[in-house]
Amino acid sequence: MRRAGRGFTLVELVMVMMIIGILAAVVGPRFFDRKVFDERLFYEESLAAVRYGQKLAVASGCPIRAIVNDAGYSLSYAAPCGGMAQDSPVANPSGGDFAQGNLQEVDVGNPGLNVIFDWLGTATGANTVSFAGNAFSFTVHLGTGFIEATP
Repeated sequence: MRRAGRGFTLVELVMVMMIIGILAAVVGPRFFDRKVFDERLFYEESLAAVRYGQKLAVASGCPIRAIVNDAGYSLSYAAPCGGMAQDSPVANPSGGDFAQGNLQEVDVGNPGLNVIFDWLGTATGANTVSFAGNAFSFTVHLGTGFIEATP
């Protein structure tokens, strides 16, 4: 007697390929939605800018204003200091101004963030900003200047 060969039938292979094709068409785009990545990127850049502004205020002794809103984020001097005029932009370490527009049009919760850090790193002004319909947010605690990010 001949023993049956081991393997898959043509019908089984076609069914598996159809299932994989359906999954690729339905589930695949969810894994490659660029909007989620753009929202997270803008959130992380904004958070890094605010933290840099706080560190710069402590290191230089100059009050630094950090603004995050629908237009983007920016750092500027909150008062005349070290030859810099009030509201003049902070220089980016790689050149240019430390500011970035909201190129991906990420939804930033109103009114946004407008904080001034003093030479001790403590904060005054509005203290919470949310991104992408509250999917991401960070809070600058008044007085202490502690920056709490979620998630």
